Amino acid sequence: MTRPEPRFSIVLPTHNRHDLLREALESLAAQTFADWEVVVVDDGSSQPVDAAEIRSIVGDRYTLHTHAHPKGVAAARNSGHMLARGEFIAQLDDDDQLAPAALELADRGLKHPFAPEILYIGVEAFGGEGAAVNARQRAALDRTLANARSASDQGLIIFGDALFDALLKSVPAAFQKPVFHRSILARVQPMNKDDWPESAWAIEAAARSIRCALLDLPVYRWRRDGQSYFSVSGQHVASMLGHIRMKQSLLDRIGQELPERKRALKQALAQARFDYCYNMVSEGSGMPWDQFARSLTEAPGARHLRLLYRSQLRRRIR
Repeated sequence: MTRPEPRFSIVLPTHNRHDLLREALESLAAQTFADWEVVVVDDGSSQPVDAAEIRSIVGDRYTLHTHAHPKGVAAARNSGHMLARGEFIAQLDDDDQLAPAALELADRGLKHPFAPEILYIGVEAFGGEGAAVNARQRAALDRTLANARSASDQGLIIFGDALFDALLKSVPAAFQKPVFHRSILARVQPMNKDDWPESAWAIEAAARSIRCALLDLPVYRWRRDGQSYFSVSGQHVASMLGHIRMKQSLLDRIGQELPERKRALKQALAQARFDYCYNMVSEGSGMPWDQFARSLTEAPGARHLRLLYRSQLRRRIR
């Protein structure tokens, strides 16, 4: 018998984290809002996810899809999006959890007169790095809200066109946790790359002026136990390079389709290159001249002269 379409589909990619997956599923089973399904995408786990175990936790409200070989979290989310049957699609990583009232509060927010097509949900980190991550994310979110010139109404933070420029500067964790109407899949590029896919998705949605709001309550529980690029040696540099590739991809694609967004995208790409150069010089690794030259060409500014002076000064000190 075909199940009726639910209000929410929660897409849950997983890879070799069976115990954590169980905790994520248990957080869904504890939801106070009952009209949902979960789409589990097993991204090539060495020991495949057992459908019977999923059923033992959430009952029959699940779909299990398996990749024969790992394709990455972005591709796994893509697969889940295509299988989702719900009116709205939410996301949950296999090491994270949803607070018990998360879907109930999301449902209430989506019924707001503003009728958001995308509802971002607030994040609360837990684990060994939880307190430090929460402090960083709150500061980042407050800056983004100020830059976006947002307005609060009936428990929601509502955005206009200024959100695009604000997200080009920073995409806080809350904007990486969307609950969105299924029709958005035809309007925003699928998450088909692993270079900051959630950030690219949020920036593109804002570029396309899709109605967005934020439920600024800590309903998405984000596990932070050493996974952060701040805590893994070498990951910070790789992350910055991925950030450059992400913004280059947005410029190449959206800059052509939405020419009114091209200038802002070009400046954001130049800033990402500059930030990488500044980081490398500050760490004593030397100036990455190719990135410096591109940043200078794309959006020249006095900051380039200051960084050049700083780089030469460090060389003399050494």
